[in-house]
This record gives sequence, structure tokens and C-alpha cells, in this order.
Amino acid sequence: MDRDILNDAALWQQVKHGDTASFTCLFERYWDEMFSMAYRRLADEATAKDFVQNIFIHAWENRQQITVEDKLSPYLFTALKYSVIRHIYREAKQGTTDLPLSVYSLPDETEQKKKDHDEFDRLREKVQSEIASMPDKMREVFILSYEKELSIREIALRLSISEQTVKNQVHNALKRLRYRLQSHVIFLPFVL
Repeated sequence: MDRDILNDAALWQQVKHGDTASFTCLFERYWDEMFSMAYRRLADEATAKDFVQNIFIHAWENRQQITVEDKLSPYLFTALKYSVIRHIYREAKQGTTDLPLSVYSLPDETEQKKKDHDEFDRLREKVQSEIASMPDKMREVFILSYEKELSIREIALRLSISEQTVKNQVHNALKRLRYRLQSHVIFLPFVL
């Protein structure tokens, strides 16, 4: 079978059955473009490679839940975009970066960069406000998951609750944030 001539949907069906050759074909089809996009935003080759690699690892691990109607690219590039946004957000929050929010802007468009940076600041404030308004347990689970980056299991052990309860709280928190922030340009991803 010549995988290079198959469309993404056909290849993804094979991937769902564990076909690593089809996955490799998709990886090679999108790697360069994704790396280029990540590198333009992050200005760090190693970090850009890590981001792209992690997107593909996540796609492989979650292949049964991912549906590809036509192309895999919307899934991949959306995941990459939000991974980069989360990275910039975390660094900005920790004060470890001077990067403007270049996720939406083009080089040498300083006015646009300022506008994007302002929008990012407003969004960050809105997200923080929404997190603060969550019920106590939901907020605690959400912060442990996304700010402390603990696993579901670690959170369950720390709070003495079931892993399913942790999953439900994270799901409900994301659903709440998506609903309350739907008017913004940004959509919260499947993983933050």
C-alpha cells in the first residue's frame, strides 16, 4: 500500500488500528510545517521540536478518541497553537520571558503585537477571575492539574478522592471556562 497517496482520514483509520507506518507518514507530512510554526513563535529550536514531538505523542496515545473527517492538520495545528499559548502564559506568569504574545502576530508588526499583548493580558485576567470564582474543590483540582501540573493520580492521592472525581472536576472546570470565555478569540484545548 502506497501510504503517500492516501488522504489523512484513510491513514488515520489505519493509525486507529495501531499502524505505525501510517502514523509515520502523517508525522512526515506535517512535521516541517508544524516545527516552522512553533519555531516562529518560540524562537527556540529545541523547545519547538519538543512541542511538536509532544503533539504527535499525544495524538498517538489518544488515537482512538481523535476523529479525522478530512485532514489531521486542524487537530495538530490547534493543539500546537494552544500548547504555545500555555507555554507563553506560564512563562509570563512566572516572569521568565520577555516574549510578546507572538502567537497571533506577524514579524515587524509592532502595533499588532501590542494589541495582541493587550488582548492576552485581558484574557489572562479573565481566566484568573473565572478560576477564582470556581467552587473550592473544582478550583483546587484545576490548579493542581494545570498550574502545578500534577497527574490525575497524584491529585487523587493528595486530596483523598477518586481519580474519576478528579477527571470530572477537571472536565467540568474546562467546560465552565470554555463557556464563560467563548466570546474570546481563544478556545481552551483538550489539555491545558
